[in-house]
Amino acid sequence: MKMQILSLIKELKNSVDPLTSVELSNRIGVSSRTIKNYIQEINSIRLNAITSSQKGYVIDKMIAQEFLDSSQNTIPQTSPERVTFIINQIIQRGSINIFDLCDEMYISYSTLRGELKKVKKRLQDANLDLSSTNNQLEIKGLEKNKRKLLSSIMYSESKNGFIGYENMTAVMNADDIQFIKSTIMESFRLFRYFINDYSLENLILHIVITIDRIKNGYINENNEYTRYIPLHEYELSKQIIEKLENHFDIQFNKNELTEFTLLILSRASNLNYKEITDENIVDYIGADIYSLTKDIIEEFELYFYINLSETQFFVRFALHIKNVMIRANSGYFSKNPLTESIKQNCPLIYDAAANAARLIYRKKQIYLNDDEIAYIAFHIGGAVELQNTITTKITVCAYCPNYYDLNTSFTEKVNSRFHEQIILTDVITDEKLLSSVHTDIILCTLETHIRTQSLVLTVSPFLSESDCTNIEQTISELKKRKRRQLFKDNLQLLVKPELFKVQDFIKDKETAIHEMTLKLETLGYVDSTFEKEVIERDYISSTAFGAFAIPHALQMSALKTGMNIMILQNPLVWDNTNVQLIIMLAFNKNDRYIFNEIFEPLTMILTNHENLSKLIKVSTHEDFINYLASCIE
Repeated sequence: MKMQILSLIKELKNSVDPLTSVELSNRIGVSSRTIKNYIQEINSIRLNAITSSQKGYVIDKMIAQEFLDSSQNTIPQTSPERVTFIINQIIQRGSINIFDLCDEMYISYSTLRGELKKVKKRLQDANLDLSSTNNQLEIKGLEKNKRKLLSSIMYSESKNGFIGYENMTAVMNADDIQFIKSTIMESFRLFRYFINDYSLENLILHIVITIDRIKNGYINENNEYTRYIPLHEYELSKQIIEKLENHFDIQFNKNELTEFTLLILSRASNLNYKEITDENIVDYIGADIYSLTKDIIEEFELYFYINLSETQFFVRFALHIKNVMIRANSGYFSKNPLTESIKQNCPLIYDAAANAARLIYRKKQIYLNDDEIAYIAFHIGGAVELQNTITTKITVCAYCPNYYDLNTSFTEKVNSRFHEQIILTDVITDEKLLSSVHTDIILCTLETHIRTQSLVLTVSPFLSESDCTNIEQTISELKKRKRRQLFKDNLQLLVKPELFKVQDFIKDKETAIHEMTLKLETLGYVDSTFEKEVIERDYISSTAFGAFAIPHALQMSALKTGMNIMILQNPLVWDNTNVQLIIMLAFNKNDRYIFNEIFEPLTMILTNHENLSKLIKVSTHEDFINYLASCIE
């Protein structure tokens, strides 16, 4: 439950007299309208918990204590949890009172002071500052940096293995989970269906939770879908569910069977086609759920800078939201055995799910409890975890014939051999579909002449050792290519054509510094104090390193970030060193992350004599960037 709501409950509980919305507004720091919304939200959980009269609002003291007691489970316990909590609360609210923060986290002022030192360090790394005026804490800096910080925290939480088979054992024992997995894979092989590892894990999680719901008497009685369900997939789902029913001694009804079929359509792929696309999603889930899901994802991206609009996630998430609405309208919610674990280990992902719940409340006046919020967190955390994985692995699609299960054995070999390096996203047998594939590599067991943006690699369907060597080398080369592209992209941001110059001769280093800082100042990169700062830095310790120099200021005080390049055809004597390449750095503190990604590889390239000798011979801005990027290994 939101901290402001708990503060409202606390204020009403501790007050002898009724409190008006204006009085509560002043005490909590939100508008009177928000106070009324909070009260409506509280009463939607416990009927008549708060009553109103002309004198103001009064809360039932026993119910208030129940709310406050249940909130204890969400209070951050460890130092890292408190740091994340503090950052998130300040960014969400704009500012927060120090003593209110102590009360909300149930810690002393001295303990908070210790945590704020860690908060400051975390903020500095994100080019943000923590300010305190009249006991009000506020984070100063660009809004984009605040959102990037929240995103980085969320990615960090998801790296712990947000879903993971280990977490599922809190709901079901490992043998039963293994039974579910083998049942799915056996049926998929029989029906010629492919599913990648991430989607398989997500599908198993859905089954684990569904079985837990059914065992506890929560049956999906009111589900409707607006589009037909393909017979092939329906039979696949039916076979899996019949085996699950026998093993777990439960009964899936028709609605749950239909939903499970749709989940398979959204997660897995028949080896001949994809049933659900961007164009027909709304036909499956309905316009109302489509619109609500879209609003939730758009708000999430706006707040956390993370895009969750990918089709597979959208369908899974929309189906979940549809069922949330059904459960709410039926008057019951599902118990989630992993709720407390998610709250403690992934507080920001849980908070993102809580934001989604608040949007549902605003639009549909449906309140979701902690367990339902945790289910939403499963979807968000899983999607964020996948995005983490994609940035470090190579994506692969397999194109192979659907002949005597050859495609199945082929994909199993690929997954087994390269699991740590790739994500096998899809398997297709129709050559026409290759033109729409967007992966790093397409592994083809048949020759193809279809044009595609992906790198096409022809291999044997039996995946020989020479094939594996070829794939290994290709993966290695693609990873290097990605590193080079990232470096090149950053260089293109920093080195504009007007900041590149080749000239015959320059008198001395003072003249070089003056001319280069003047150019930066004229173009609006720095102010008039920059030249003095560069000279001071060079005086402390020479910025010349062999045949190149990198003059820069002590502080990242530039108005905007850039690199001014000067190549000299005749060397300049710079502190007893003959210099032919000068790179003047001008960095704004908000772009520190680019500096960290650029500076180390740049100096490593330039300290190589062969690289430097070739670099000083280039004559154009484009050639300069291309050669530097080519040096990245």
